[in-house]
Amino acid sequence: MKNGLVKLRDELSEKISKWFPALSYLPRDNELVKIHGVFRSKNLLKNKDIFVAVEWKDGITSSLPIEMASFLAPGSTFQDKKIVSQTKHERQNVHIISLERVDKASGHYQYLYKTDHGLMKFSGFELARTLLFHNPHLVRAAYTANGVGGLTLVHHDQSPIEISFPESTLYPLRFIKSKSTRTHLAWLVLDVEAKKSAHSVFESFNKGQGELGFKFVPPNLEGWLLEVSVRADSEDIAEVVRVENILEAVFNEGAADVLVSHPKDKDQSSKDKIDAAKKGQTPADDTDPELELGEIPRLGKRLHIERSKGFSFGCSAIRSVKSSKGKKASGSKHSPPAEAPDIEKEKAGVGLIEKDGNAQEFSPTINQDEEITDTVYLPQKFRLFGEVIEEVGKSDGIKLFQKAKCYRFPAPANQSKVVYKTQYEGRLKYFVAILELTGSQLVLVEADTSNLRTPKGASTLILGLKEDAKANFEEILQSFSDKGAQWSHDFINERCYFFNPCRHPPLKEKGKIRTDQEYKEKWVSDLREKLRLFRKPS
Repeated sequence: MKNGLVKLRDELSEKISKWFPALSYLPRDNELVKIHGVFRSKNLLKNKDIFVAVEWKDGITSSLPIEMASFLAPGSTFQDKKIVSQTKHERQNVHIISLERVDKASGHYQYLYKTDHGLMKFSGFELARTLLFHNPHLVRAAYTANGVGGLTLVHHDQSPIEISFPESTLYPLRFIKSKSTRTHLAWLVLDVEAKKSAHSVFESFNKGQGELGFKFVPPNLEGWLLEVSVRADSEDIAEVVRVENILEAVFNEGAADVLVSHPKDKDQSSKDKIDAAKKGQTPADDTDPELELGEIPRLGKRLHIERSKGFSFGCSAIRSVKSSKGKKASGSKHSPPAEAPDIEKEKAGVGLIEKDGNAQEFSPTINQDEEITDTVYLPQKFRLFGEVIEEVGKSDGIKLFQKAKCYRFPAPANQSKVVYKTQYEGRLKYFVAILELTGSQLVLVEADTSNLRTPKGASTLILGLKEDAKANFEEILQSFSDKGAQWSHDFINERCYFFNPCRHPPLKEKGKIRTDQEYKEKWVSDLREKLRLFRKPS
């Protein structure tokens, strides 16, 4: 019986090799339009035997290593290893009401959900990509018997609950640096539905004996809030092309506070950091290597990380997901200058790192945006800005679309260092919220320039961004960093159909210092006046 199963598996593998002969290690310079499924192929290098069969816009079908899963979103156009654009579809925030049925006509399951926007169809792979496959370590964990539970230890008897990585962990510290990544990890290892769902990847793949398909079973999504890009599939069903964000996940274990502990999370003093800065910087972890994904990653090499921006995972029931600091860092060591000439490009590979490897580990990731959400570290002005925006959002004809959030400005692309000269750790922060007027969305941006070492005055920017709003917004932020923490109004105007800065109210009125309440009321009043000037583009 066992020999018969082995023979069947080998026959299926041979068929799959004929169907998908191009076992590529690099995405094609083309648009990905469809995922056919996941399969195992024979006679390949160790740790590289699982592939995703994909179809491109020009009709070519090829296969990519399973470690690329987080990047394989339909409508994504690749250039070498990078996602350079994504097709645009109508975006909707949808509440999942119930699962109506599962389409099992092909090996790649499709899930039909009843939502507050009608029936919607999700592919199993897109659900797994956004629920589980946020980085290659989580992808590989899903295809092992121990699953994500094999990565961490969970101490339920503590308050807050502690999720700790063992001393020998290969899981990179940077993958738990933001609250969104820690929230996602906590959901994966604590929620019973999440664990069952992740195990279904391993279980169905092994039962499939190598056949092409993807029979992932998602958790119960009833009550979840998702942001999705959709296109009409029929009069009654909308097809979800991509899950753009998980705005609110249901946590089945009740509200919880969580502490995430990593052995490499060192508590380095400010003095040590200043000393290290004087002695130079090590090269960035994601120095652009020659990408040969067939190479074997080596233990001790740096990661080469490619981030797909814009996706985040939210779950308000996991109230506090703090990072526990490890042992204190040792004294700083001399590092090579950041501008060392003729740095030889390194190679990158996928799969588990090995002692005898020769390349960096290539690590495509999502859910890595630098959102700052630990309120203990936020400046006081963030709280005030949030209160002002909420008050403005109650005005007639104005709707608060997105509450105030806090982020860091991008690293300068030139030699400017101003955004690093702050009164707190790290780069300068900014606050952003979105208001909706007459069906249009306006982005309000507030730079935290009062917390520069040399404080500057500031205005609240009101931006009606032109088409491809995400790219235009990122360019405006980058310009601010590059220009020494200054807004270029001409640069902003080129990227907006509506732009109106609102200066902060003066601290004094008629020689008398305003109270906090008076200052807030004046700020709200000024913003309302500026917003009345908005006109929808014709």
